[in-house]
Amino acid sequence: MNRDYKIIFVDIDWTIFDHSIRPSQFDIDSINYLSRLQKEGVKVFICTARPYHSVEQIKLLDIFKPDGMILANGGQVVIDDESIYVDAMKEEEFEKICEIALSMNLNLEGVREKDAFLIAPICKEVEYVFETYPEIVPPVLDYHHQKVLSCTIFAYKDLDEEIINKLPKDLLNFRYHDYALEITTSAHIKGEGIKRVLDLLKINKVEAIAIGDDIVDISMFENVGVGIAMGNGKDEVKESAHIITETVTKKGVYHALRKLFTIR
Repeated sequence: MNRDYKIIFVDIDWTIFDHSIRPSQFDIDSINYLSRLQKEGVKVFICTARPYHSVEQIKLLDIFKPDGMILANGGQVVIDDESIYVDAMKEEEFEKICEIALSMNLNLEGVREKDAFLIAPICKEVEYVFETYPEIVPPVLDYHHQKVLSCTIFAYKDLDEEIINKLPKDLLNFRYHDYALEITTSAHIKGEGIKRVLDLLKINKVEAIAIGDDIVDISMFENVGVGIAMGNGKDEVKESAHIITETVTKKGVYHALRKLFTIR
């Protein structure tokens, strides 16, 4: 085995999780190869925009046991199923956002370290978002005294200006759906999560590999020795990568790693 590389950071969606078919399916050959590399001593970290509960719900952890995960685009870092970094909102900030949402007759989802919750019963806006992202709709909980990483206000994009003008200062927002506006305390960046892991494990960036397909994955490439772009990735991602591999439908992760590693 090539022992120049000690750790691999791999994205999920459109990297080892194929959405071109319904239902979406994992690239099992690539995942099995990652497992084989683990047995040879290479650490493998999932590095995704998804929060913990979302990774659980797609059943990835049932078929693959990563050494750790960088979640919510770097907002949370988990090693051996223990959170070693969480960029949580201040309690008063989150409660203020909830009050804003409720005053506008809007619903909100709070994302905690391992799960999520709504602050009001399911409404049509929530249904629209969860039709696009078919996950389990979280339960309704009291929003007071909750520790959350991020939250999503379920509102049509026409309300952005009104919502944003009411938010506490210094909070960031990102619209990822016509009916979903995400709010965070700071910019969550995958590359920052990678730096935290490498520093903690005392691994040099030249000994690290990252694999991804989307714009948020470019920061991964900037913090490793080898950045691998999926063949189905965006042009900007390919331009930032050291290697361009096959698409997710053609086992791109498997083929790229086979060229970098020799295992029995």
